[in-house]
Amino acid sequence: MKQSRVRVILGMVAAAVLFFASTSHAAGNVGDKAAGFSATTLEGKTVALSDYLGKKPVHLVFWATWCPNCAREIPAINALHAQFGDRLALLAINVGIDDSVNAARDYRKKHDMQYAVVFDKGNAISSRYGVTATPTQIVIGADGIIRYRGAGTPAVADIEKRWKALSANGIE
Repeated sequence: MKQSRVRVILGMVAAAVLFFASTSHAAGNVGDKAAGFSATTLEGKTVALSDYLGKKPVHLVFWATWCPNCAREIPAINALHAQFGDRLALLAINVGIDDSVNAARDYRKKHDMQYAVVFDKGNAISSRYGVTATPTQIVIGADGIIRYRGAGTPAVADIEKRWKALSANGIE
């Protein structure tokens, strides 16, 4: 009995060390160069951060189906998407913890998420950005530098006010 407890505790300590070691090198803070990634949307389209860099800013939304605050952010994210359309790449990344692809599909439909959704199987993208809570939202300038990180959706007016800096080359 004592040996199994020790193994459990050692396993938990090892998991915590691995988690914190992986997030300590994450490129996810304002001013950092964004970590590259490639993923497949729920519709089967391959997307990569490199597809957008140099062309337009990118808004990443890390979320989960079981996160009540994530659901509350959807109307504001839809409004942001409607306002900026193709000028701002918007990608919702389900963190893949205690979730499934089918649950993410159902949730997207139920909540009318009007933007691309990726399921982060294995938590690879989330780990690269040091995401430890949902929602986490990150806005990356066209130059690849993280300009915003927070739990809430940036206001349309704030994005408009900072558009020149976000678009790096004055992309209008």
